Amino acid sequence: MFVWFSVKGGVGALLLALLIGCSSSPKVTLPEPKDVPREKWSDAMLVLEAMRIDGQRDIPREMVGSEADSLAPQLASVGVGDLTIGGLGYVSPPTGFSSAGAASLGLGLFLFGGSGGPVYHYQVVAWVPEELATTPENASLLVKSAWLEAREKYFNGKISNLRHEPAQYADGSGKKFDKFTDLVKGNPTPFSAPASGAPPFISAKKAYGPIFLTDPSLELFADANRAGMDGQDALAGITKYLPGWVYSYYPGKNWPKDFRPAAIYNKNGNLYFIGR
Repeated sequence: MFVWFSVKGGVGALLLALLIGCSSSPKVTLPEPKDVPREKWSDAMLVLEAMRIDGQRDIPREMVGSEADSLAPQLASVGVGDLTIGGLGYVSPPTGFSSAGAASLGLGLFLFGGSGGPVYHYQVVAWVPEELATTPENASLLVKSAWLEAREKYFNGKISNLRHEPAQYADGSGKKFDKFTDLVKGNPTPFSAPASGAPPFISAKKAYGPIFLTDPSLELFADANRAGMDGQDALAGITKYLPGWVYSYYPGKNWPKDFRPAAIYNKNGNLYFIGR
């Protein structure tokens, strides 16, 4: 059962001062996933694991307390195979959210620095159900087509000419390109794996995946510039037009300016890194 969230609004300057003090970085240490019982992981963390990406951390639910329980679900659950993937409520922090509660939407939900590795990059990842494709190549073409169509819908047809090939590995991975010449030419290592057991949040027994888009952030910011729109909102917006078997990872944007939490996006809603 997934808990989908929608977070609106920012974190006030006073709250930021309380959370980070006078230093430029937060003073809160969050446990690594390996040190947390798996049953305590957030749904966002489970999806990130299926993407084979590590380096992110959950905010323990204990830091949020009863305020997390007050986030009321607003959507009915949808049965998918043996798993109930739920539209379990798009919610926003209630007025007067305490510093501990706000921390759940701040301290734990973006990365504190650095620029290397897949966890610091936008990721758009697909698990194509086996019944929709007969080969890894066909599955990759379907992902590429779905992404292009979603871009056109979100930006009302005003998109750039940038086109990138789907890949076997995530953006930021040292395996993304076999050779330097492949990097120069923009030819990532193609997805070549056969269909295998799908993650429990995909409505299929077998799927081709994970299949990664290449440099989606470059494309969507170029599109936003062309369409005169806000690129920061584009990943979540485009994802709403993608099939349910595509999930996007947003690494977060550091405060204090235009703070945005790290999240997993899907057409059903958003998943944040708040532990169970």
